Amino acid sequence: MKLKRFFVATLLATALTTTFTLSAQNYNTGLGVRLGYDSGLTYKNFFTNSSAFEGILSISPNYFQLVGLYEYQRPLEGVDNLDWYLGLGAHIGGIHHHKDKYDNAFLIGADIIGGLEYTFPEAPFAVSLDWKPSFNFTNDYNDYWYSGFALTLRYTLR
Repeated sequence: MKLKRFFVATLLATALTTTFTLSAQNYNTGLGVRLGYDSGLTYKNFFTNSSAFEGILSISPNYFQLVGLYEYQRPLEGVDNLDWYLGLGAHIGGIHHHKDKYDNAFLIGADIIGGLEYTFPEAPFAVSLDWKPSFNFTNDYNDYWYSGFALTLRYTLR
């Protein structure tokens, strides 16, 4: 029940913050690497000044996942080139639990994300630190609720 309240509160906070119209992003598209629990490749594209789509592809020998996120991004007041962002999305993928047994699981679920992103003013790079917990609907594999932190390095196209 607490998880549902948290999810609804995050959704409501994201919806309420989209009513502001200040410019947030310093680039149009970014390609990069996400380093953390869900390591992989990332693609971020802004379709308005404060709204973006982010796609993350995570692959390892025992795991793969494709994530799509809608993110709302705003500047952090008082700090140049530093933005905060919140987002919602979904994922699909699979996991192989044990090396010795044929024990696979199909993953489909919801994701939330929140973090900070710094865009270098004189170089085409951005770095972000975020927390992206996810909730699986198809099985009980949710052990990364507490481990969703990651550092992302992006090459930006302005």
